[in-house]
Amino acid sequence: MKTSKSGVQALHINWTKPFRACNNKAAYSVDDFELLTTILSSLLWKRYNGPIKLYTDSIGYDYYEKLGLLNLWDSIDVDTLNKIPESIDPEIFWAAAKLFAIKNEKGPVVMMDTDLLVWKPLDEFKKEKIVAFHRESLDIDCYLPYEFLKKREGYQIDSQFDWSVSPCNTALAYFNDDSFKDFYTATAIDFMTDNKERPTEMVSQMVFAEQRLFSMCAQKLGLHPHTFLPFEYNGECDDFTHLWGAKGIARTDESFHKELCTSLVNAIHREFEEYIIPEQVKKLINVS
Repeated sequence: MKTSKSGVQALHINWTKPFRACNNKAAYSVDDFELLTTILSSLLWKRYNGPIKLYTDSIGYDYYEKLGLLNLWDSIDVDTLNKIPESIDPEIFWAAAKLFAIKNEKGPVVMMDTDLLVWKPLDEFKKEKIVAFHRESLDIDCYLPYEFLKKREGYQIDSQFDWSVSPCNTALAYFNDDSFKDFYTATAIDFMTDNKERPTEMVSQMVFAEQRLFSMCAQKLGLHPHTFLPFEYNGECDDFTHLWGAKGIARTDESFHKELCTSLVNAIHREFEEYIIPEQVKKLINVS
């Protein structure tokens, strides 16, 4: 598969420790539709926007190798996520690996969720310092005021942060300012470290560290993040597809599950005739 040489490197990030922490040492696995979106996400990025790198741990590497998927990525880093310290709780901070991966990179670089599909070149954003997928409303229940967030004993938040700034969804995020990247990742990792009191919904802590601190750190440094979308993602967009909501439905609705898998397989065949889905993956796919 040819990779566009004119674009920016993207990162796919898969840390298996949250799965293992939540599933009592069950053998690691990924839903069939998640595997298919990972394939399509990588192939589309390489076609339109440049190379793509995988950050995973040893268990994730072995899993992808067993399925014949390692050739999806131009490079793979295992050491960084293997070294995430025990002070980071993988159940509370299930997306913490994204912060450690982006910390390890130099801009310009894109952080992209494996369930995010980009259907066009993103050249017009290269001139910006930082870009998020879209803004989110502070009215969403998961964005808690500071007094309701869980903090380790003795933790002190930066007194100069503006709590009125709307959070940035980072399912797709572009970093071309290393001073911001370093400040943001250091601040988020500091908040997560030794912060092990569980919130009731297991969401608010992570979205604060990843998404709200993104905009608050930018505001403190005098930066205004641009966004790939001018509105919150609603599924009606030709340039991007984010399957976050669809995945939740697919896990409980068998009919939708099959429909989603069929749609993804058809998209891979339609867009990339030369790509052959590995046999090991085909055996896992739930289609009609």
